[in-house]
Amino acid sequence: MAVSLSFASGPASSWVSGTGAIDVTRSVVDRIDEFEHHTSLAGDGSLEIGRSRGGNSDLHRGSSPRTFSLSYSGDVPLVGMKRIEMGSALAGTKTIIEEAFSANEIEKEETARVGSGSSHLVGTDTKLSFNGTYITTSNMHRIFETDVRSQQRFTGEFDIQRQMSFGGLADRRPSITIAVSPTDCYAEVGALVTRRYQVANVGTVPVQGLILIDSRAGAVALDRRDLHPGEVTTAESSFFVQQADLPGPLKDAVQVTGSDFQGNIAAASAAANVSIIGGGALNLTVTPLSECANAGDVVTYIYTIDNIGDLAITQLNLTDSIGGGPMAINATLSPGESIALEGNRTVMEIDLQGPLNNTVSVSGFNSMGEMAAASSESDLQPC
Repeated sequence: MAVSLSFASGPASSWVSGTGAIDVTRSVVDRIDEFEHHTSLAGDGSLEIGRSRGGNSDLHRGSSPRTFSLSYSGDVPLVGMKRIEMGSALAGTKTIIEEAFSANEIEKEETARVGSGSSHLVGTDTKLSFNGTYITTSNMHRIFETDVRSQQRFTGEFDIQRQMSFGGLADRRPSITIAVSPTDCYAEVGALVTRRYQVANVGTVPVQGLILIDSRAGAVALDRRDLHPGEVTTAESSFFVQQADLPGPLKDAVQVTGSDFQGNIAAASAAANVSIIGGGALNLTVTPLSECANAGDVVTYIYTIDNIGDLAITQLNLTDSIGGGPMAINATLSPGESIALEGNRTVMEIDLQGPLNNTVSVSGFNSMGEMAAASSESDLQPC
């Protein structure tokens, strides 16, 4: 069997790849933490086993999630066993997870989570394809309170994807997250602002009755109000920026709440900001110094920025659709002042499918903290 192994200090991690006879056993018994982990493999064929990207094949109580991968094919079945025990009858809670298989072909990737401290949670996310027999059992005993047993057996050719969380109810609290986009944006008075929300169940139990509240848009209807672990729901809201919102920015809070079937509450929050663009403070003129353009030509543009407001404007940034940006402008424009900038752009063949359009925008902030902006377009015909 061709084998390559690598070892490092700390928790064991390894990778094995080769063809030949296979006999692997591993056993960890931690009597202080009341934790046991036993595994074994035996067969004769082609095998790859060990750490996959983003994880490590070892499993310890209280460790972060670990990802284990296994690939085997051979005329002789690969026979495997795994057993995880947590807690003890004396402690009042004992959890046991067992897995056994015998397969001529098997592809497996499993991410495992094991609780720490007084937690007796064992969770696995498994992707499995095999030709053979696969058995898994789960048992939990809580003295004078709960006894749970689960068993699954498959014989034949199967593709299985499952997420399992096993342990005390105290270990399985609901958990959700929320993301809002855009988190920050700029808008003029009268503009329509659209927000998109994404809520995910990142816990180990189903969540129901989800309610999303945006402090500006109010209650927002979600596509789904009930989510199983790993599922996602979305929503969208819109509102107009009002004159009364000046000078801004608008700092809004977003919160989503739900509960599991035991009534335990899950909640998550996010923030969304809108900076308001004040009108009439800046004027922008874009002038190309060529009358037409060919591919390969270098076109020079003159950007003229005028402060037509009553307050000085700083933190100027200019963006054009051909040259990109934003480009910071190290200048302060007092009322009535102007500045002229020059930019050179090389014309590409793809630019000349029609008129060469250059959309330019400039923004800055006045001494009251209000944002000012202006935009302009310039078209050049092909020569």
